[in-house]
Amino acid sequence: MREQYEVAHAFLDQLVKRFLDGDRSRLILIPGNHDVCWNTSFFAMERVPGSEYPADVRSALVQPDSVFRWSWKERLLYRIKDARLYGQRLDAYWEFVRKFYEGIPLIVPIDPSRGYQLFELCDGKIVIAAFDSVTGNDCFGYSGAIPRGAVARADLMLRDRNHSYALRIATWHHSIQGPPLRDDYMEVGQVHEMAGLHFQLGMHGHQHVAAATTHYVHLSESQSMAVVSAGSLCAGSKELPRGVNRQYNVIVIEDDFRRARVHVREAVEGEQFSRKTSGGFPEGYVEVSWQAPIDIMGREIDPNLENTRRAVLQAEDALNSGDPREALNILRDVELTPDSYARKIAIKAASILDDPHLSAATIDKPFSEDEAILLILALLRIGDVNGAARSLDDWPDMDAAIRKEIEGRIENKRAMRAE
Repeated sequence: MREQYEVAHAFLDQLVKRFLDGDRSRLILIPGNHDVCWNTSFFAMERVPGSEYPADVRSALVQPDSVFRWSWKERLLYRIKDARLYGQRLDAYWEFVRKFYEGIPLIVPIDPSRGYQLFELCDGKIVIAAFDSVTGNDCFGYSGAIPRGAVARADLMLRDRNHSYALRIATWHHSIQGPPLRDDYMEVGQVHEMAGLHFQLGMHGHQHVAAATTHYVHLSESQSMAVVSAGSLCAGSKELPRGVNRQYNVIVIEDDFRRARVHVREAVEGEQFSRKTSGGFPEGYVEVSWQAPIDIMGREIDPNLENTRRAVLQAEDALNSGDPREALNILRDVELTPDSYARKIAIKAASILDDPHLSAATIDKPFSEDEAILLILALLRIGDVNGAARSLDDWPDMDAAIRKEIEGRIENKRAMRAE
C-alpha cells in the first residue's frame, strides 16, 4: 500500500505544480474506504467461537463503537481483539498526508486522531473542514461514519479562531444515502448536524455518481446546506454503477459566497470529456445556494466587518501594551479608510516607531490636514523633497503659520542639496 501512495504523491506533486502554482495547501485530501488496509484490519480481529456469540448478534453489530464484525462470505462473527493494531489500519494514508503537507503552514497541524483537518482558501474567506468518514470501516465493515463529536469539535475550534468566514465547506468521503440492501453509506443525520452548525456547502464522493441536493435543519429557524457529490474520475467499469461514465465536478462559487454552479463532466465517445446532459444535470450544470452566516440572534453576519472589528480591537490592545509594531502587523490586511479607527491606530503606531518610511507608507494619501503634515515631515526626513512639496500643494488651505514653517524646511532641504 505504501508503494501506491508513493505513486499518488508523485502524481499530486505534478498536479500542484501545474495547476495550483505549487501551493499544496489548496489541495484538500480526505481519507476514503480504499485507504483502509484490510490486512491490518483482519489481523487485529479474531473469530468468535459459537459459544461466545451475543444473544442478539444483529444488535451487537450495530451498537456504537461495536467491536463485532460479521463476515457474510464465511457467515462467521469476528471481534476486534487488538485495538492498537486496528487503529493502525490507516497508518500508510496518514504517513502520506503528513509527507504531502510537510512544511506547509495550515490553520492547525495535521492530526489523524482529531477526526477532521482544517484548511483555508481564498485569502481566508473560505474554510474547509475535511472530515474522516471511515470510523468503523474495515475488511468486514463498509458503512461510513464521522467520529462522534468531531463535527461539534470542528465548529468549536473555528469559533476559537475569532475569525469569520464568508463560506464554511465540509468535505467527507462516503455518500449519505443508498439502497435498502446496501450499508456502505453514512448517516444523513451527521450532515444535518453540519447544517445546524452553519456549514453551508458539503462535498463527498464514494457513490461514483454526481448529484446535488439541499438539506435543512429546523432550530430557532431553518438552516440549509447544499450537498454535492462527485462521480468517479478513475474508477474502472466494475466499480462504476450501470450506465454511469467516469465523471468529475467543477464547482464555481460566486463572488458573494452565497451560491455556486456545479458543472459535471463525463467521459463520452473516444474517452473525451464533455458536459453531462442526463439525470439531474440536463444543462450540464445545476445551481445550488445556501444561507449567509448568521449570529445567535439570527442576524446576517458580514465576515469582513466582523474580522475588521476584531483586528482593530487586537491592534488597540497591542498599541496600549507598548507594542506598536505588532499593532501594525495586525492591521496589515485591514483597509485604512478615511476617519476609521483602524487608520488612527496605524498612524499612531507608525509615529511611535519613529520610522519615516513606515509613516509615509502608512499614511500614503492623507485625508486630513494633520495626516498631510505628518506625511510631509516623513517625506522630508527620508529626503523626498519633491514629494513633500507636492503633498503641500495638495493642501492649499493649510494653516498659514504651519505652511510657512514647512515651506522653510523644504527650502532648507533644497539648499543643502544644492551645496
